[in-house]
Amino acid sequence: MRISVSIVFIFILGCASRSEPDWLGSQPQRQGYWFGIGIVQKPFFGHDCREQALNKALAEIASQISVEVSGSFERVVTENNLSLNEFSQSAIQTRVDNNLPNVEYMDFYDSKEQCGLLARLSKSLYYETIERQRHNAVQSALSLLERAESDFNVQTFTYLSEAISEILPYMDIPIEEEYPLGSGRIVNLYSYIKLLTNKSINRLNLVPEKKNLEIKLGFTRDFQLSVSVKDIEDNSPIESIPVICYMKDKGENSSSLSNVKGDCIFSIPPILDNNSIQYINYEVNMDKILHNPEYFGAISQIQAQSILKVNPPKINILIIENILGESTVNPYIQPVISDFFSRYFSANFVETDNADLKISGIVNTRAVSDIPNDYGIYLVFGDITLSIYNGKTGEKILEQSFTKIQGSDFQSNREAANQSLKKISQKIKEDFLPGIIEIIKGL
Repeated sequence: MRISVSIVFIFILGCASRSEPDWLGSQPQRQGYWFGIGIVQKPFFGHDCREQALNKALAEIASQISVEVSGSFERVVTENNLSLNEFSQSAIQTRVDNNLPNVEYMDFYDSKEQCGLLARLSKSLYYETIERQRHNAVQSALSLLERAESDFNVQTFTYLSEAISEILPYMDIPIEEEYPLGSGRIVNLYSYIKLLTNKSINRLNLVPEKKNLEIKLGFTRDFQLSVSVKDIEDNSPIESIPVICYMKDKGENSSSLSNVKGDCIFSIPPILDNNSIQYINYEVNMDKILHNPEYFGAISQIQAQSILKVNPPKINILIIENILGESTVNPYIQPVISDFFSRYFSANFVETDNADLKISGIVNTRAVSDIPNDYGIYLVFGDITLSIYNGKTGEKILEQSFTKIQGSDFQSNREAANQSLKKISQKIKEDFLPGIIEIIKGL
C-alpha cells in the first residue's frame, strides 16, 4: 500500500517531548470516522519506525472497511455463486487505495520503548469518494460494452473483462443503468456483462480439420493436428484465440493462438498408453481469453474432439548370436529386444519387406584360452553391434556397440560364453533400449 504523508507533520509530532497519549491504550470513538492505530515496539530494525506505524494504522482502517464491504457484498456473492474472499478483496483494496488522500494523520508518539501513530478516515468523505468513483467506473464500463458489441473478435473479451473489473469494487449496490444509451431499457450492468460474455463465448466454434485420425505408434514427428476457430454465426475465422490441446490430462497440454485464418496447429500430444483408440481434445483457454474468469460465474466451455486410431509399428528383428564361433539355438539378445517392443509399442513382428523398423546385430564371443586360468576360471569376452534402420527409407537411425563383455565359469568356456551373452542382454536392456523410445517418437 503506497503512502503519502506530510513529513513535516510527522517530525513535529515526533520531536515533541510529552507523556504517553491515551489513544495508545484505547482507540478513540467518534461518530462518522474510522480510526486506525499503528504501534511499533522498539528496538525496531526496519527502515523507518514512523512509516511502519503508519502502515499498521492504515491496515486497521482497511480492516474496518473490509467488514463493511464483505457484509454488503454477501448478497451479490450468494446470488452469483462467487467467492466472497476473492470478490471482496479487490473491492477493499480499491476503496482503501482511492481514499488514501482522505486519511488524516492525527498524532504521532515516539519514545524509547515504542512509536505509534493515530490516523482517521471520514466516513462521509469516504462515501463521497466512492460515489464519484462508482459513477466514473459505470461510465467507463458502458463505453467498454459499446466497444465489445461493435465488432466480434478477440478484443471483445478484453473489453468485457475490463468492464467487469471497472464496476467490481462498487457492486455492493446494484448498478442499474440505461443501456444502450437512449434505448430506455434499464439493465443490471453486472448481469448484462455476464450474459453478453457467455453469448460471445458461445459464438466460438472449434472445428478440427479431421474428426478421425490414424497414426503409427511412435512415428509422429511430422504429424500435425489442426483445429479452426470460427464464428458460429457466419463461419468466419477468428484470430488470436488461445486454444489448448491434450489427450487425457489437461495439465499436460500444448497451446496455440489461432492465426489469421483461424487455424491452430499442434504437434500430437504424448501417447501415454497402448490403447488402440485415443481421444484428442481441443479447448478454448478461458484463463487467457478472460482476465479474471472467476468474476463471471459459470461460463461455457468451448471444446472439440478428434478420434485417434493408434496402430502398432511393424518390427523386423534379426540378431545373430555366435557362441565360440557357432550359432546358438537358444538366443539371449533377441527375446529381450522383442519383449521391449511388445511392452512399449505393442509391436507386430514381421518379415523384412513390410517392416517399419529393422533391427539387426551380430554377437560374437571368444575364449581367452582353451584351458582355465591359474584360478581355475574359464574366461570369454563378447562383442555386439546393434543397428536400427527406418524400414521405409533404409536410413540408419541408431547404431551402438558393446565390446569386451566378460563372462566367466568354473566348468567350461561355453558356459562362460553364456554368461557373457547374459551380461550383454542386460546392458542392452538398461543402456540401449530406453533411449529408443524418444528416438522413435521423433521419426
